[in-house]
Amino acid sequence: MFLGGGRTQAGGSSSSAGPNKVRQFRSGDPMEERDAQKTWESLKKAIHQIHAHNASTLSFEELYRNAYNLVLHKHGALLYNGVQQVVLDHLKEIATDVIRAADEGLLDELKVQWDDHRTVMVMIRDILMYLDRNYVSQYKKIPVYEMGLIAFREQVTAHERVKDRLLKILLDKVNQERNGEQIDRILLKHTLTMLVELGAGGQNVYKTCFEDWFIEDARTFYQHESTKYVSEHTVGEYCKKAEARIREEKQRVQSYLHESTMDKIQSLMDKEWIQRHYETLVSTGARPMFEGDKVEDLERMFRLFVRVPESLKPLHSVLRECIKDAAKAILSDAEKHKEPVSFIDALLKLREKYSTIVRDAFQNSKEFQISLKTSFEETLNGDTSTARYLSLFVDELFRKGMRSVSGQLLDQADTRLDQVVTIFRYLQDKDIFESYYKHHFAKRLLSGKQADDGRMRPSIHCQA
Repeated sequence: MFLGGGRTQAGGSSSSAGPNKVRQFRSGDPMEERDAQKTWESLKKAIHQIHAHNASTLSFEELYRNAYNLVLHKHGALLYNGVQQVVLDHLKEIATDVIRAADEGLLDELKVQWDDHRTVMVMIRDILMYLDRNYVSQYKKIPVYEMGLIAFREQVTAHERVKDRLLKILLDKVNQERNGEQIDRILLKHTLTMLVELGAGGQNVYKTCFEDWFIEDARTFYQHESTKYVSEHTVGEYCKKAEARIREEKQRVQSYLHESTMDKIQSLMDKEWIQRHYETLVSTGARPMFEGDKVEDLERMFRLFVRVPESLKPLHSVLRECIKDAAKAILSDAEKHKEPVSFIDALLKLREKYSTIVRDAFQNSKEFQISLKTSFEETLNGDTSTARYLSLFVDELFRKGMRSVSGQLLDQADTRLDQVVTIFRYLQDKDIFESYYKHHFAKRLLSGKQADDGRMRPSIHCQA
C-alpha cells in the first residue's frame, strides 16, 4: 500500500546489505537481547522514515517479519513500548507546530496533522499486525492504532495551549453561522469528526471537549434571543423565527455535528423557544389569530406546540373561549332572534369557521375536535331557542329551497341539510326540536307547500 522496494528473496535472506543488516531468525532459533535491540532499532528507523513520508523506500515484508520475530521470541514488550515512545516523541513535535498556529489557522493545521497521523498509524498498524494479534491480545494492551489515537489526544488536542483555543474557535464558528455569517462547514465537520474518533479507550472526547459546552452556549444564546424576540415582535413573527431556528439547528447537526447531538439540541430548542414562552404566546396572540382566521399562523403555532404537549392545554382553552363567546354573542343578539334563518346561518358560519381551523391548522386533531364539539354543546344547550330556530330554518329551507327541481338547487339543499344535522347533533334535548319540527311539518302540509323531506327525517331519527 505504502511500502515498496527491498523485497526479500526466497529462502528468508534480506535483500538489504551492509553492517546494519538485521539477522533473520527461524521460529526455533533463540533471539538474544542484543539481537532484539538491533531488530527494534531497524523498525524504529523505519517508523521515522514513515513519519518523514519516505515510506516508499521501505519493504513491508521485511518490516513485518522483523516485528513478527520480536513477538515470536518474547520481545513484544520491547516492540510495543518502543513504538509507543516513538509515536509520543513525534507527536510532541507536532504539538509544537499546532501551538504555533494562529487562531485563524488552527483548524487547518489540525486537519493536516490529524490526517497525516491517521495515515501513519495505519501503516504502523499494518507492520505490527502480529503484535496486535498476539502480544496486545494476550496482555490486554491497547491496540496499536488506538494507542496512536490516544497519544494524539493527550499530546495535541488535550494540550493546555490547544484545548481551550480549539473549543473557543469551534463555538465562535457556530455562533458566527447563527448570526448569518458563512463558515467552512466541511472544516468544522472534519474537526468534530476528529474529536469523535479520538474517543478511543472509552473516553467520549466529542462530548466532554465540545458537545457539553456547545449545548450550554446554545442555551445562553437562545434564552437571550427568544426572550428578546417575544417582547419585540408579534406572536406570528415569533413563531416563524422559532420554527426557523429549530430547523437551522437540525440542519447544523446533519451538516457537521455528531448525530448524538440531535436529541439534545432539539430538546433545548423546545425548552427555550416554546416551553419558556408558550403561555405568553397563547395569552397575547391566540385569540386574535382565532378571531381573525389566521389559519397559517395557527398552523405554525400548532406545529411548534405539539413538540411540547403541555403547551396545547392553554390553546384548547382559548379555542373554547372564542367559540363560546362568539356563540353567546349570536344567542344574545336581539336582531338575529327576529330572523330565525339569520340566527341559524350565523351559527352555521361560526361552526364552519372553527371546523376549518381545526382541520387546516390543527391537522384535524381528535383532541381539538372534542374541544370544538363540547364548546358548541355547552353554549347551545343553554338556550332553548336554538331548537325552535333550527326547526324554522329547516321549514324555510323546504319552503324555498325545494321549489325548484333543478339538480343544482337540490344539491345546495342537501348541503344545507347536512349543516343542520351538525347543529342538531349538539342538542342534548332533541325532543324539543322534534316537537317543533312536527308542528312546522304539519303547517306545510296544510298550506300545500310541503316538499319531500325524506332527506331530513332519516338524519333526525338517526341522531335522536
